[in-house]
This record gives sequence, C-alpha cells and structure tokens, in this order.
Amino acid sequence: MSTLIGLLLLLAWTPAAAAADRAIAACDVTLVIAADGSATATVAIAIDDAVPGVVAIPLGFAGVTNVTIADGPTGAAASARPVNGQSELQLTLPEGVPASARVTIQFAVAEAFQRTEPAAGERRTLPEGTRVFRHAMINTQAATIARYRVEVVFPDALRAHAVREALPKLRKSEAGPRARLADIDGRPGAWLEVSKLAQGDAASLQIELVPRGRSPMWLIAGFVLCVLYLVFFRDVVSRRAS
Repeated sequence: MSTLIGLLLLLAWTPAAAAADRAIAACDVTLVIAADGSATATVAIAIDDAVPGVVAIPLGFAGVTNVTIADGPTGAAASARPVNGQSELQLTLPEGVPASARVTIQFAVAEAFQRTEPAAGERRTLPEGTRVFRHAMINTQAATIARYRVEVVFPDALRAHAVREALPKLRKSEAGPRARLADIDGRPGAWLEVSKLAQGDAASLQIELVPRGRSPMWLIAGFVLCVLYLVFFRDVVSRRAS
C-alpha cells in the first residue's frame, strides 16, 4: 500500500508543479505613464533552475490588458488575471526551456494614478492638479522573489513632489535607500527596490505629484488683488506718492 501511495505522489510531482515552486531570481518592472493616466509596463523576469510549466507571478496593478511576450524562450506564453485587487501573471514555460530562463513581458494598465478629485459634497484634501501614484504588490505565491524592482516614469507635465510611502522598511542588513525620486531616460520618475519578497510579503511605493508650472489662475488672482488694493486704498497710495 505504501508503495502505491509513493507512486501516486511521484506521478503528482509534474514539471508544472515544480515550476511553481522555483524561486524567481529577479522581477524588474518599468512603468511609463502617459498624460491621460494610462500606462505601458515592461516586466523582465529571471528564473533560475527553470522547468516546463506555469509560474504565477503577482503584479501590483489592476486592469492589466494586452499581455504579450517581448522576449523569451520559443513557445513561452503569458496571460494575466485579477486576484485580490491586483493582477497575477501566468507565465507558461515550454518544454526545453533553458535552466536560466529570461522572459520580458509587456502589458497595458488602464489607470496608473489614484483618484484625487473629491466626490460631490466632499471637501478637497489635496491641491487641484495633484496626482497620486501608488504601486502595491503582495507576493501571494510560494515562490520567493529574490529581487523586486519597480521603476515608474511620469508624464513631463508633472513633477514628483514627495515620496509618501516606501515599504517594506529597510532591514538592518540593507544600506538603502528603499526608494528614491530620479530622472529616468531624461524624464521625471522614481524607483523602489526590495532584495527579497517571500510569500505574504508586500512592497509599496506612493508618490505625490504636482503640475510642473504654476496655473495661470495664480497670475490672474494676483492681478485682481492688486486692482482691489488700488481701488480701496487709493487715498493711502496717493498720500504716499505725494
């Protein structure tokens, strides 16, 4: 009986099951956001000791569409599905996949910014024109991600004002920083890097952005104030002038 059970367990240990448990050596995400808030993403994934089968990789984005493989082993396939408020990438590695597999995947994100405009009847909590970007990824899979890095490129019309969130906090063994504002290919951007994400670990980055130039309304308001000052305090101005 024990021999039969052992045989069944051996048969159940398929390459697809083995692929799911392989550690992901690196997951590098680059997100380029357009002026309308939509974005395109490129994910470069490195898997050591790869075997044929499906590898599930969490993506910290909702509304992922148009998933395509830009580079990788012949026969590799990829798709995405929504899972718990984020998306999960299903990467299928083909027979004959090299032990060190490198796959580059591209996809579209419908809306990269969080909603900042108040609903009807609510007070505004952020200045008009402010945009908030937040990326949050939870590793829901058994496979550990040895290095996770996300770079985000913002529209030219926006300026990164501050890093509001960068998690997890730095470990004692890490020099840091966890995240930083930076120019990426000549455009405003930011990055976050985590050295290890085990199952259940999360990484998040939140950036507050403001318009690069002052709104013309500031100039108009200043002009109106000057006119009002001259109208209501013209006697004071006249006495000072004399």
